[in-house]
This record gives sequence, C-alpha cells and structure tokens, in this order.
Amino acid sequence: MNDIMNQLSPQVKLLWSLSYLFRTVFFAVIIFICELLFLDPVTDYLGLPFAVLSLIVLSIGVFLSILWPILRYNQWGFDVREKELYIQRGVITHVRTVAPFTRIQHLDVAQNPFERMMDLATLVVYTAGTRGADVTIPGLPKDYAEALRDQLKNITGEDAV
Repeated sequence: MNDIMNQLSPQVKLLWSLSYLFRTVFFAVIIFICELLFLDPVTDYLGLPFAVLSLIVLSIGVFLSILWPILRYNQWGFDVREKELYIQRGVITHVRTVAPFTRIQHLDVAQNPFERMMDLATLVVYTAGTRGADVTIPGLPKDYAEALRDQLKNITGEDAV
C-alpha cells in the first residue's frame, strides 16, 4: 500500500481563505444591519456596546479564514491505487473515502470563476450508488485535473467525460 498521498495545489488555501472571508464579511454586515435596525444604539445589548457583536463576528471570522484553510489543506490527500481512488480529508471529522474503479460512472473537471482566475479545478467523480454518491477533489491545477480525469477514464474503461 502506498503511504505517500497526493496533495492539492497550495493555491487552494488562498481560494478557501477568500471564500471564508467573503462569507464572514457578509454575515458581519447582516449582523450590523440587524443591530442598526433592531437595537437602540444608546443602550447596551448583552452588556456590549453598539456594533461590538458584529465586530466580534468579523474578528473571529477573519481569524478562522486564515487558520481553517491551512488546517483543511494539511488534512487533504488522495491516491490512485491499483483498484480504487482513495481520498482522506477532514479537520474535525476525518473522512476516508474509497471509490472502487468498478463503481466510477462519470468524471468531470469543473471550475468556478475564482478557480479559473487561479487556474485551479475540481475533479468530480460520479460513482454508482445512492444519491450524492460522488467524490470531489478540489484545488487541483487544471491541467493535472484533466490528466487525472483521463487517467481514471482509461483505468475504468468507461466512456467518462
């Protein structure tokens, strides 16, 4: 068994950070608007001055937007083995997925606009089984994702795209 795992592109950490940061700012603004509309700015809320709650959410979110992608990246790995695709991931909950080549039905390389700007892609492996039985490998360089898709297509013998 091969203990050396393939890693994602280090650029995916920046992509994840920007995604988390965008969500953080969005929620902080929503909380600030709620504070503005529903709370009296003169009085304290939960013993906190006006707008401190949104500032706390923003501060924690920015901190996690920097830390979480690093932790997430360090836990991601995948390997193309003799008869299966093996993926491990997860910071708090560790998930180890095995997709036997005999179960692979379809392969896609997907890119959202941010991935295109960074020349990254996500390999989506659709397997036979119940709904949601697909496996994704995010943060791969686009050329590598396409080569991996073609390699898996040739191994499985399926007419995957």
